[in-house]
Amino acid sequence: MSEIDEPEKSAAVRRERGATTVYQALREEIFTLQREPGSGLDEVGIAKEFNLSRTPVREALFMLSGEGLVHVLPNRASIVAPLTMHRLNDLLDTWLILTRAVCVDAAHRRTPDDLVDLEDRVVQFEVAIDAGDVLGIARAMLHLQRGYGEVARNFFLGRYYPLCLDAGRRTLLLHYFPYTSAAYLADQVKNHRAMIGAIRANDTRACNQIAGEMLAAILTVIKSSLEPSIADEVDLVTSPLSRAATQKR
Repeated sequence: MSEIDEPEKSAAVRRERGATTVYQALREEIFTLQREPGSGLDEVGIAKEFNLSRTPVREALFMLSGEGLVHVLPNRASIVAPLTMHRLNDLLDTWLILTRAVCVDAAHRRTPDDLVDLEDRVVQFEVAIDAGDVLGIARAMLHLQRGYGEVARNFFLGRYYPLCLDAGRRTLLLHYFPYTSAAYLADQVKNHRAMIGAIRANDTRACNQIAGEMLAAILTVIKSSLEPSIADEVDLVTSPLSRAATQKR
């Protein structure tokens, strides 16, 4: 009996590892827009890409659907979840609340090594900005933001703060990083250095204020990205249809 159970157990372990590998890879591709919102997810193609059967691929898609990143359609096909704005207010509220809580906790629990690590992450952020690669800048900023959560050493914030950051990654890649400027990014670097200074000084009031300033700066760019860009140049008065309507009068 054990001779039969052992191969089955080994196959289950391989399938679980395969599903985890596919889940992690697809999750990152979705967050970085390598798989665009609304695009189809071909189980057969993904299975071939990872040299796996379709079973672990289905399991990975099921895990992603549980996070709201994949939608399973009535015909059992799967697509990347479309990106909508109807929960953006909730996301921004949560992001600000959790950032403030994380940084206040970090101010109480930081060590000298923590501060060195945060400073290193700011430098990495600056290097990415100088390189000018949007995806690299986004990843460096995310790495820095996650650093605050690690310094906080709060089990629950450590679990939910990264989820909140992940939830905003696609929005930032679509509506923040392509529209921001070098000057705005330089201001973000200054804000992060100020935040690290506040954490070092255990100045929780400053932590709260700086967190608000950082999010407000990001929100300013997001709002500007949604403004019409060419509509004012369109002159309907000179169109043939408008002239015809005038003549009939």
